[in-house]
Amino acid sequence: MVGQLHNPFRNVLASKLYMLGHEEHDFLATTPSCFRSATERRNRPTYPKPAYAEPAYPVAYEKKYESQYEHYCDPRKAPKCSNNGTETFCLKDSEYPVKEVKYAIDYDPLVLNKYADVADQSADNLVDGLTSLAEEHFDYSNYHGSAFEKGHWVGDEGYICPSDVLYARPVRAVNADGEWRVIVQNIAWPGYTQTQRIETCLFPGASCRTLAACYRSECLQQYIYHRMLSFDPCDPQKGIFIDIYKMPSACSCHLPQFH
Repeated sequence: MVGQLHNPFRNVLASKLYMLGHEEHDFLATTPSCFRSATERRNRPTYPKPAYAEPAYPVAYEKKYESQYEHYCDPRKAPKCSNNGTETFCLKDSEYPVKEVKYAIDYDPLVLNKYADVADQSADNLVDGLTSLAEEHFDYSNYHGSAFEKGHWVGDEGYICPSDVLYARPVRAVNADGEWRVIVQNIAWPGYTQTQRIETCLFPGASCRTLAACYRSECLQQYIYHRMLSFDPCDPQKGIFIDIYKMPSACSCHLPQFH
């Protein structure tokens, strides 16, 4: 009799617990994980990591680059090729950083857009009325810069101001700011050159040939600014860039004003 009296209560209690269990399940299913209990989050199933390798990304340029110039580098310090700083450009350089320049060229996809050169230069296409053969045979051996010597009045064909003319491809030079740069040439970039006509006075400040001393003539060195593809060994991360250089271009005879 007592058992029968308690049966309805057990049925009601079981029904309530059943409903509570469903409500809790629905609540967990629709509740964001940040609001769930720590126990519920720990009980979530775990999945194994994928078997394939992690993706590999290219190493950054500044990480991959290795240079012999990683120590302190002074861009104003003259290189060995400059004869202890007496020259402002070098035509030969035993320390030319071929590897570094090649890497910088390969890294720069626009390097060809910066490049321009006329490789075949001579008096034939740069000096009116003169052939390259004649210019190559100019002889100033009898001239010593004095207006009172015989060599001032006589001599072979040549310019009135004796000069050394080169159609050269400098490999290093001092830029317009006084800093040394490496010039990109075919030593590091086969097939590509940067050619300049360089004319240097043999006797700067001397009297012009065949002019009397009373004219007070003077041979003056002239310069011109050239733009060339360059590389900075003190800052290799700059890559290949265009820099400006003051190069000797002519030796001209100057006559002062007469009063």
